[in-house]
Amino acid sequence: MKLDLSVTGGDQPPCFADLQQCLAWIAALPLLNPAQTQAQLLEQLRLLNGYTLPAAARLAMLEALREPIHFVQEESAKKFAGKPLPLSPVEQAALDAAHRLWQGLLMGYLRCLEALLAGDPGLAPQGATICQRALAVLADNHADLVRAGRQPDEGFWRFAHMLYASAEALGAAETTVADPLRSDRPATPAATYVELMLLAAVSLHELAPRQQAWVQRWTRRWSSKVEIRPEPPELQPALPLCVNLESATPPSFKPQAGEGARWLDTAELRKSLKTRLALLAEDKSPASLGLGEDCSPSACLETLQRIYPRWVKGGILRRHARHPMSGPCRMVAGIDAIHYYVAGHQSFKPPGSADSDTLRRQRDELATFGRIATRFEEEYSRDHGFQLENWEVIEDWGMFDQSEDGLRLRRPLAQGGGRLGIGQMVAVQPAGRSDMLLGVVRWTQQQDEALNAGIQLMPGRPQPVALRRTGVMAAPDPYRPGFLLPGAGGQEGLDALVLPPGSFKAERIMETWTQFATRRFKLKELIERGADYERASCIEVA
Repeated sequence: MKLDLSVTGGDQPPCFADLQQCLAWIAALPLLNPAQTQAQLLEQLRLLNGYTLPAAARLAMLEALREPIHFVQEESAKKFAGKPLPLSPVEQAALDAAHRLWQGLLMGYLRCLEALLAGDPGLAPQGATICQRALAVLADNHADLVRAGRQPDEGFWRFAHMLYASAEALGAAETTVADPLRSDRPATPAATYVELMLLAAVSLHELAPRQQAWVQRWTRRWSSKVEIRPEPPELQPALPLCVNLESATPPSFKPQAGEGARWLDTAELRKSLKTRLALLAEDKSPASLGLGEDCSPSACLETLQRIYPRWVKGGILRRHARHPMSGPCRMVAGIDAIHYYVAGHQSFKPPGSADSDTLRRQRDELATFGRIATRFEEEYSRDHGFQLENWEVIEDWGMFDQSEDGLRLRRPLAQGGGRLGIGQMVAVQPAGRSDMLLGVVRWTQQQDEALNAGIQLMPGRPQPVALRRTGVMAAPDPYRPGFLLPGAGGQEGLDALVLPPGSFKAERIMETWTQFATRRFKLKELIERGADYERASCIEVA
């Protein structure tokens, strides 16, 4: 196996040529200014990767540089990870800088691997370290890309498979090495490769930012439970993930063929997951199960239930057949804008906000036409910056164990429009419908100069209302925009209310007002908490 890397030279040396000089340079880095430090690290890596050096000295310097690189990369990720898409120019610049730095570090280890494969005797004991470090760079880079709404390209997967194949060829795939920057447990090239494959299989982009952090931690912990086999494992409840080391594609459950085919035996991983699922259902603490102290049992249970089929059961199962769909779709985001359009282009006017002339005109229009004319609101959306965006329906889309109704939408970036974040409420109007439906953004991705989004639709036809809390302590509460979803409370006889954030409390009485009636509802259970709303089941009370 031979790497096709560019030739090094001696014309542009870095600021250091040996480990002692490198350590002195690192000690002078301005770590209080991560952006400046990141730029300096990137420049020195560029020079180091193009400079002719003994491979053992190069590896020692790369190992010393890892700690400051990881520090500035964690700081940089705060600027783009989990942000609404499309990224702002500042966020995009932070992502680009982080990606270039990961690529620079990867190139350094590839230089070392090139020398090792060429027979450098000084690197023979370091084969496992070189392969594991390079694979760890890819895993960290993958996480950054996905958290910023991107997906790795074919070259990324080609490098990943090549690195693991190199570890196999060197007989170092199962050799343990210490990697304290990423885990307190020893790692192997095989386990780090499995970590990357599990991250790819879990659809990380469909998880909320905090869930993404948990899954990253869990993959490092559980990757050692997956065995990489050259032949298919015996028939068992856990389905193996499959890869082809000669391909440029991520793992899948589709069997592979040829010398590069490998099977990731997930039988032990399945046992570990099932045990934790059962214990979490009994309210065991996540910390006692090695899942971390930063998540609740219910949140851990929900996350494990979502990743379990993607790792050991062949992927997400669909309860309903997928129906090919395409065509235009109008969409609007923002609670005030959604309320305006769902209400038929009527601005939000709580009780007491309309003057006597307006009320008299509205009563006359209701008596004559059965509705209130919208001509008086023609300039309202423009004055308030509301915008109905035009998207394209790519296909219907759904998530396991949730409503079958969902849409995958696409909008060219050149078309312009607002930014979308995971958990944000939207309203959509697919072609052929006269009304708008409420939905929530489940995932977003930027791909091929377009913004893609998965929208999970809320059950029920939304009725716009003005709502507020009632009770002794709620008298000063103003009316705020909300929605009633009749019959969508999850149980017979229950409705659902879409509330402002922070409104839900079990048994709380909410008052809803429309031009036709004032009603009172008792909140029962929280169905969902989004980024800018809460949805709860409720029952009407006298």
